[in-house]
Amino acid sequence: MTATTDSDSIALSPEQVELQRQVGTAWREIRRGASAIRIKDLFYGVGPEGLDLALADALSILCQQGPMRMGELADALHITPASTTRAVNCLVDKGFVERVKDADDQRSIVVSSTAAGARRYLTIANRVQSGIGQILNDFEPDEQILLADFLGRFVRSVETYVAIEDARIDESA
Repeated sequence: MTATTDSDSIALSPEQVELQRQVGTAWREIRRGASAIRIKDLFYGVGPEGLDLALADALSILCQQGPMRMGELADALHITPASTTRAVNCLVDKGFVERVKDADDQRSIVVSSTAAGARRYLTIANRVQSGIGQILNDFEPDEQILLADFLGRFVRSVETYVAIEDARIDESA
């Protein structure tokens, strides 16, 4: 007995279907499960001090890569310019980033982290590093290397899948 997928009509064995179900369940739990909500709080804080994932990502990129134009930040975050503007507005309100006119192009805005933003980023980075370290303690050193490799490959496979599907949609439009 085999199952088929909607997009490609590839016959799958029951074992493959079960494997895909397990990966899908794990992916959902990582993104949305009760532990994911708690990890967000542990890594990024709660209440007025807390940052949601989008804000933490924006602050992280600005602290790691330095000042950049809004469009560059949107590209780095893989989000729309409007979403970038909302994130930057929130970070400005919290005192973590500032906007200045680009010295080379007065029409452009450059966003950079403030000293308070850099401190907040270091707090988050330390929490994440400590938490990931504790999580990885459940794996042997060779398993940690494999996990890092597999997760990297998984991300690249997701990106490839999206690019192929986007191209397919563009071709049919």
